[in-house]
Amino acid sequence: MLKAARLLSMLVSAALLVSCAGGNPFPPATIDPGQVAPDAPRALSLSLDEKIGQLFVVPAHGVYLSEQSKDFQTLRHHVVDNHVGGVILFRSNVYGAAVLVGKLQELARVPLLVSADLEAGLGMRFEDVTYGPWAMAIAAAGDPTLAERGALATAREARAIGIAQVFAPVADVNVNPDNPVINVRSFGEDPGEVSRYVEATVKGLKDGGVLATLKHFPGHGDTAVDSHRALAIVGADRPRLESVELVSFRAGIKAGAESVMIAHLSIPALDPMPAPALASPPKSPDAIGENVEVETKGTMPASLSEPVVTGVLRKELGFTGLVVTDSMQMGGITSHFTAGEAAVRAILAGADQILLSADTDAAIAAVREAVKSGRIAEKRLDESVTRILDCKKKLKLYEKRIPFVGGLAKIVDTLPVQALDAEIARRSLTLVREQPDALPLQKSTKLLSLVVADEATKNGPAGPLGAEVRARVLSVKTVTLDPRSTPEETGAAVEAAKDADAILVSLFVRTRSGLGKITVPEAGRTAIPQLLALGKPVVVVSFGSPYLLRDFPDLKTYLCAWGGQDIAQVAAAQALFGESAIGGRLPITIPGLANRGDGIAKAASAEPPSNTKTR
Repeated sequence: MLKAARLLSMLVSAALLVSCAGGNPFPPATIDPGQVAPDAPRALSLSLDEKIGQLFVVPAHGVYLSEQSKDFQTLRHHVVDNHVGGVILFRSNVYGAAVLVGKLQELARVPLLVSADLEAGLGMRFEDVTYGPWAMAIAAAGDPTLAERGALATAREARAIGIAQVFAPVADVNVNPDNPVINVRSFGEDPGEVSRYVEATVKGLKDGGVLATLKHFPGHGDTAVDSHRALAIVGADRPRLESVELVSFRAGIKAGAESVMIAHLSIPALDPMPAPALASPPKSPDAIGENVEVETKGTMPASLSEPVVTGVLRKELGFTGLVVTDSMQMGGITSHFTAGEAAVRAILAGADQILLSADTDAAIAAVREAVKSGRIAEKRLDESVTRILDCKKKLKLYEKRIPFVGGLAKIVDTLPVQALDAEIARRSLTLVREQPDALPLQKSTKLLSLVVADEATKNGPAGPLGAEVRARVLSVKTVTLDPRSTPEETGAAVEAAKDADAILVSLFVRTRSGLGKITVPEAGRTAIPQLLALGKPVVVVSFGSPYLLRDFPDLKTYLCAWGGQDIAQVAAAQALFGESAIGGRLPITIPGLANRGDGIAKAASAEPPSNTKTR
């Protein structure tokens, strides 16, 4: 019989499901009712400088900033002097962001269109809220309604903070297992399935009152190069593009997406014009390490290509909404064009928003000169400005531009939002392989918990996984290996395994923009084969890329948790000890080892320990 704790958990979950299906667990955004709504200007009523400024989106961190600080004064300069039309938020906290957005909106004559990358929910950019699952986790759970519900919650949280444009969903079809930048950010490798989840996400975001943004057009899923580092080349011919890459973008547009982000991709089948290369490209501030590489064989980036933006997206796909470039600080642009030339070419191609110019002042000056010289017709400028102003009017930013900070606690990171994220994390767990009797792990097992991370990590003894495991096992030794680990430390980890009954290996190896590769650190590559050679049960959980099984094809038990978020760690621990069912299915193929749709179902078989929380 179910004990009281599990019964209570089931009742709470059922109540939340009913609430999500019938009522509205995510209340609408709260806006200060006392603000005065100015009239919405038309494009023709703006000065040339104001028109140009509307096309630019600058970065900000939504944290406390003194108004005398350099960072705030830089933002003030862009809003007041450059008349920028938008701000994109990166690392932030909820109250800091809402206050900053309010201050910047007060400075702006035309309301700012505030945006953020929220593919995995608010926690992707906000440090004080729950970090939700990646797109591939949602697809592994096999239920598009989870995508819609999650997007609705994200949209309403975003609007409460003052964000009205969300850069999601990722519509890329991840057909390349070596893709270093998309990976679990995609819903999978099948264009039809990806389309179902894209459509659901667009619906949720629209219903929540934000602009949904399809990215990264015309498709970043078949590259082995990260466009943060270099111009990635997609060698597919037009029929293949039509049958794979463009399918989900067509679906998203049909579903009502009002914004599309254009990638820095070379696609010779769409635009064969060679891309120039700068002799000494600047280091990209938008990526990691010594990362800018010059691709000498690439053609014009899609983001700067009129045949792609105007020809394919506008004319062929019939898209009439906002076109936003991917970050113009990325190596795929900075290794080929100066900030000014890149902005001019993007506008000529048909872009409406220039995102994160490497030098906003220089880019604005270049666009101004291009208009005065006749290179850019002012009519072309007016087309983009009109689209931007129309979106701001539709989003009611003239009436509701200042977030009401006092209402945030009732909307952001509420229990229903947390419960939904936990449900997705739990339902997405995918058991690809299982050695007989390896699972569930037993309380009486003498366990070695080996954490292998591709960066210095807190996901060892002090992280959620460590706490969850210690709460369930009488005897556990935890060891962490990362790129700093020495051969002696690797040997000590293997030696410790000799005294264990079973070994749990947690792989925290994930995609990170600009890194250029996804790889298990050398210490992990050395240790894992030696652990397998001991002949003891070895259970491996991937808290990141599902494709890591290719590095260790002899693994007998392999579980995909899709990400290292806290909720994924908790869900994995519950499943490993039999407290929750496992039922996810692979949305991708692991070449030669597992097929799309694979997944071993396991029923729950144990009760959670009394000193752990249930969701």
